[in-house]
Amino acid sequence: MKRRVGGLETEFGLVCVRADGTRALEPEEAARELFRPVVAMGRSSNVFLKNAARLYLDVGSHPEYATAECDDWWELVAQDRAGEQIFADLTAQANDRLAEAGHDARIHLLKNNVDSEGNAFGSHENYLVDRRGEFTRLPRFLVPFLVTRQIVTGAGGVVTDDGIGDKDSGDKNRGDKTGADAAAGAARFVFSRRSDHMWEAVSSATTRTRPIINTRDEPHGDPSRFRRLHVIVGDSTMSEVSTHLRFATTDLVLRAIESGRALPDVVLADDIAAIRAVARDLTGSTPLPREDGGTTTALEIQQRWLDHVSDLAEDETERETLETWQKALDAVRTGDRTWAAQHLDWAIKERLFTQVTERRGTDMSDPALERLDLAYHDLDPERGLFDSLRRRGLAPTVLSAEQIQRARTTAPTTTRAHLRGQVVTAAQEHDVDHAVDWTTMRLTRPGAMPVQILDPFTTTSADVEALIAEIRAQGATADPPPFA
Repeated sequence: MKRRVGGLETEFGLVCVRADGTRALEPEEAARELFRPVVAMGRSSNVFLKNAARLYLDVGSHPEYATAECDDWWELVAQDRAGEQIFADLTAQANDRLAEAGHDARIHLLKNNVDSEGNAFGSHENYLVDRRGEFTRLPRFLVPFLVTRQIVTGAGGVVTDDGIGDKDSGDKNRGDKTGADAAAGAARFVFSRRSDHMWEAVSSATTRTRPIINTRDEPHGDPSRFRRLHVIVGDSTMSEVSTHLRFATTDLVLRAIESGRALPDVVLADDIAAIRAVARDLTGSTPLPREDGGTTTALEIQQRWLDHVSDLAEDETERETLETWQKALDAVRTGDRTWAAQHLDWAIKERLFTQVTERRGTDMSDPALERLDLAYHDLDPERGLFDSLRRRGLAPTVLSAEQIQRARTTAPTTTRAHLRGQVVTAAQEHDVDHAVDWTTMRLTRPGAMPVQILDPFTTTSADVEALIAEIRAQGATADPPPFA
């Protein structure tokens, strides 16, 4: 599949504290305050926006943002950044309301994967695949790539050797060690803290036995033609480069697998043991037992895939992806972080943490690093550490402010999202009640017939045009709500 639709679902951490750092509001109450403008706009805490993305409160009062369908990975990054800014604005509005009411309380929204109490938050990638392909064959080749991809796209962080997540905990539940318990073990910097929260390679579950690949069959499209590959092992990434690499490299690997040609067939003896070992080895050279005997390494697996897909790059953007991928692997192989420490999340964070521990004469168990980690993922543009690094040229800026601003209100024009975005925009502008999901759009009046678009590549539809005309005919023109 040369042209593939993908999307990114991100769960955000939420905390509301007083000036002294103590909890001010419970998560449920803070989430209600955060979503007040959303509910006022859409009469629900689960809405689709003008850019065709979904904004909602997930189970456990977790704010979540799912990008629209994208067939260009830089467009997906722009949509992801748009979600960050939308949530940052909601947070600022909520904090203004709390301050005006005289409350000593401030909400922080964090785009991270694991908090100080062991709670895990997901960052789930979705890739369209052909229903006619051998889906059961795909994990054999894809899982080793995903196990080792963290040396390129991990968010970095500190773990303790006894702080591995609880097998029975879900994305919204606690891991097996709280911050106090985990402090008893040896602290070390890792490529990915998310790795300790994986418990199976492939499963239909998402929480109790959290897998690398989720096989629940929800295509969000024509089930006779399409299937949705749901990858839930990835880290929430702040760097635009890291986010782009997550999708662009995985897409190239999927295209190679779908091509039917000979592939790097490296099956690991124990995927879950391997993913933890890879996380803890910043050289990428730890021997990983293979199913057929012998060993390999994270660097070897990643390099083999990079070399294997190099002839699939058909344009300048894909060739740049290969070059960036190689730079990332070279940073691990040589230990020279000069380039990586300004482009990749894990290396940026490693540099910061090392600077702090050297200045303070401490090690990776220093509690200051936990606060630094949270600040790195804080969406507040004024208080967030990553935004500060970006302004100082110490973190990458690839997309322009105009591209991100456009992505906040405009859906991708080359996928089905274009139609959904048009319907939502018209309905909001004319104040007409409506209901949409990934495949269906309708008015909420009695007798209204739904319009269903099952092909994610469809960008024109007479039925959608008729629906928009009906919206315009019904609704009196009105100013949209401020949030819209």
